[in-house]
Amino acid sequence: MPDPHERSIASALKSVQQLKKLTDRMRGTNSAIHRAYRTVLRALKGNTDNPAIVTDALITLEDSIRAAAATYYDDALAVGMAQAQRDLAIYGLGQPDNIDPNSANLAIASTISLLHSQNEQALSIARLDLGEEYIIGDASRRGIIQPAPILSEMSFWLTSLSVLSYEQGTKRKMPEVVRQAVAQIDQHTTRTCLNVHGQIVGEDEDFHLTGTPKYADDMHDPPFHRGCRTSIAKILPKYLDDEVTAGMREDAIEQGKKPKPSTMVGRAHYRVVGKRVQKFWAGRWHRYKTYDTNLAARYAAAKLNK
Repeated sequence: MPDPHERSIASALKSVQQLKKLTDRMRGTNSAIHRAYRTVLRALKGNTDNPAIVTDALITLEDSIRAAAATYYDDALAVGMAQAQRDLAIYGLGQPDNIDPNSANLAIASTISLLHSQNEQALSIARLDLGEEYIIGDASRRGIIQPAPILSEMSFWLTSLSVLSYEQGTKRKMPEVVRQAVAQIDQHTTRTCLNVHGQIVGEDEDFHLTGTPKYADDMHDPPFHRGCRTSIAKILPKYLDDEVTAGMREDAIEQGKKPKPSTMVGRAHYRVVGKRVQKFWAGRWHRYKTYDTNLAARYAAAKLNK
């Protein structure tokens, strides 16, 4: 039977996997976030020269994002609380403490603040009548009103709130502990998380981060970078004199020796979609340039791929 240390690591990895499912659901094309943006873009089409219509559409967008964020953030808190319940059961320490019911409020406020910046910029363009393409985008550019920045912000908060909930749920029941970073080790793990996997710090100490990407050199809790898949496990010191940590470090070192998966499709960096040329970068296709004809686009892509 796995010892308590191994079970705590498995519990942390389960939280990472649950967060990935939650994030994937949030980023899905039929999620509440994407539906809200599709609704506002339809409302703005042909109406960006009317500030009153733009204002009403952006208010509706804010209400929708606020409601969606509250739901996703509550789900993230539940992930952390479930981990706290598992870990306390491992050590026979009873049930987790209740978390602060207002824990998600800061995350919601931060998300809405970012949305306000996006909306204010769009409204200023509408008032100046600079052109619809700057607000909702066109074939050659992305508009200001798009979900990507909000989704990135919300992904950060999903991990943060899960860890916060775990910390709050176990704080009084596990006062004399150390904290260990637990990363999801696979071909997509960043150098930062490979390096921190298995690192042990005190309850009030920061994890020291090396490699890239990372938000800072020293951080108390994940996420350590955008798209981070690392959690933490609280371990009673008496269980640290084992081979589990050494095995974690060996796994990370071995994974670090393996080549990263190619970010290219075949040998092509560029492809043609109608009159547009797209570039493959950072794991996905991005709009690169639009040409007058399909033939011109194919010629340009062929030249770029040489």
